[in-house]
Amino acid sequence: MLALKTGSEKEEVLHTLNEMGLDQIARWILVLPEDRWESMFLSTWPTLAKKCGFHR
Repeated sequence: MLALKTGSEKEEVLHTLNEMGLDQIARWILVLPEDRWESMFLSTWPTLAKKCGFHR
């Protein structure tokens, strides 16, 4: 169940980024390893992550 939750969170973030016109960042997140995309996104773009509704 955790993998499904993480997958759906990732899809939501990708969708939000695409809506914001940030396709290149969305593609970057898409290719990141499933077990590291969250921490890498938060450490690289913490403000953007919050705008996407993603925070830990």
